[in-house]
Amino acid sequence: MKPLPLKWRISLLVAIVIVAVIAVVSSVAYVELQESLRLNAVVPAAERHVEHEMHEFLRMLILLGVCMTVAGGLAATLIVLRALHPIERAAARLRSVTPRNLGSKNLAGIRVPSELRPFITALADMLDRLNRVLEQQRQFTADASHELRTPLALAKSTLQAARTRDRDPAEYRQAIDETLGDLDRVQRLMSQLLVLARLDEVEGLPDAADVPLDGVLQHVAADFAAAAAARGGHIALDAARPATVRGNEEQLGQLFGNLVENAIVHGPAGGTVRVTLSEGADGQYIVCVHDAGGGIPAEVIPRLFDRFYRADPSRSRATGGAGLGLAIAREIARRHGGDIEMASSPATGTRATVRLPRAQGSHAR
Repeated sequence: MKPLPLKWRISLLVAIVIVAVIAVVSSVAYVELQESLRLNAVVPAAERHVEHEMHEFLRMLILLGVCMTVAGGLAATLIVLRALHPIERAAARLRSVTPRNLGSKNLAGIRVPSELRPFITALADMLDRLNRVLEQQRQFTADASHELRTPLALAKSTLQAARTRDRDPAEYRQAIDETLGDLDRVQRLMSQLLVLARLDEVEGLPDAADVPLDGVLQHVAADFAAAAAARGGHIALDAARPATVRGNEEQLGQLFGNLVENAIVHGPAGGTVRVTLSEGADGQYIVCVHDAGGGIPAEVIPRLFDRFYRADPSRSRATGGAGLGLAIAREIARRHGGDIEMASSPATGTRATVRLPRAQGSHAR
């Protein structure tokens, strides 16, 4: 059985209250009249007259009670309908909302009682949040499509050029190498997109545990030592101090791996990438990844962590970057209760500073 609508339930409740009040008043009046009759009646004729008047009075009370109940129910219904009318208008506007016209503008101009204003305000805020999320998804999809299309188009054009005429083996090998490089870019991009999708899908930290931060940095330095040597440089690690954080070890490895790789690729050839671990005054652990390159303009730094943003698009494409590494690093740092800051100048180079809270119960040594 379907429950009664709210407006009818409120009207019925008002009618019941009115009937109850009238019943109580009538009972009190009836008892008072009977007591008056018992005390003041002298002759039987007078008693019958008073009794008749009392019954007439009761009938009048009953009739008046019925009229008041009907009038009260109608008045309650009208009041409830008027009070709920803004919600019905809001519902009518919400039914016209589509993914293309989300936003609080859909609820603009709706006048509601002060009691309903928090509800309408919360609903408008929710629409704004949904609109921002959908805008980010649309932008992300467009950027990802563009990033995938570029290397695939280059690979296709390379293969098409290779088959236009007969070539010697060296030229074919060059064409194959160029195609493989473009496909490596696609593979790397797909891997980064998968990491972002997993981060967006899961709230909090999966498989959180106490992680030795110094051990994570040692593994990252070992993993990227060959890449640094290939550019004539090396990685200098200062993480002798034991440090424990609460988090996911795989994600932390991804975080610092992205920062070290970014420093190797975008720092000067033959330079040193310095990774240091220290403890801040607030009890947080501070990890700095520094390279000697300092060519990032100050106005660009706030956008470095935006997805698909590149300070130098042509250089990033040449090195296979898609502008996702720093975005992934910041997302992981914030999942762990920390954050990343970037600073760059020609005099001091480029420094990425990660702050992570110390695991509860652990002590710096």
